[in-house]
Amino acid sequence: MSRRPPDPCAGFTLLEVVLAMTSLAMVTAICYAAFHLGMRAVERGEVAVVTAQRLRVASDVLIRQVKSAVPYPVRTEDDDVYPYFSGTATSMSFITAAAQQGGGQLARVTYRLEENPPRLMITESPSFSSDGLGREKLERAGERTTVLLDGFRTLRFEYLSDDGTDAPEWHSSWEGRDEEILPNAIRITVDGLPGLEVDTWGQEIPIMVATLTEGGAEANEEGLPEKNEEQQAANPQQTNQSNGSSKDGSDDEDSGDE
Repeated sequence: MSRRPPDPCAGFTLLEVVLAMTSLAMVTAICYAAFHLGMRAVERGEVAVVTAQRLRVASDVLIRQVKSAVPYPVRTEDDDVYPYFSGTATSMSFITAAAQQGGGQLARVTYRLEENPPRLMITESPSFSSDGLGREKLERAGERTTVLLDGFRTLRFEYLSDDGTDAPEWHSSWEGRDEEILPNAIRITVDGLPGLEVDTWGQEIPIMVATLTEGGAEANEEGLPEKNEEQQAANPQQTNQSNGSSKDGSDDEDSGDE
């Protein structure tokens, strides 16, 4: 008995079509999932690289300026002298020998936390005086403000007290007028930076002059100008005008004598 030749018009059965479509859907889903995971990994990597770069720049500035903090003497209304330093959990202000502008000269630097959105601002002012520090509220000549770090959730400062007698203790605030010395170190803690492996980043920065000085970094009154000298330095134009007026008066008297 001879076999029946196949029908040239015959196609796939329903079961074959269902199996083929199921296999294609599974392969498509696997490829899409792999592609999606790869894209997310690339995006997370880019965010991590950008965050790490910005954090490194901010930490470099903080480390350099905090390590170079100096106990600049400030005169009170009662002629008492204390080192200029004012710190809270969200801000700090001091004199540093590592200014960003002016080739590393002395400058008053202020770090402060702003909200909505959270960001760390830095303000530098090369113009200051022993009688004006801690009391001036207006902007001074040459003062510049810029954003040092943003994109985080919270940020706080802490200040180390270590006089060698008791156990070291971290404080949430520090006033040079009350403590009469600089803190031994400053700790910066940042939470919620995107892209990092840890949610909390922290850095402890020693103040070199306080660490290397026995008994803490106190203000040195030597070289502190007198009040009249500071007033003349702050108003050189007025002094020049006064000198010019005196000279003109002397010339008029000489002319009258002749």
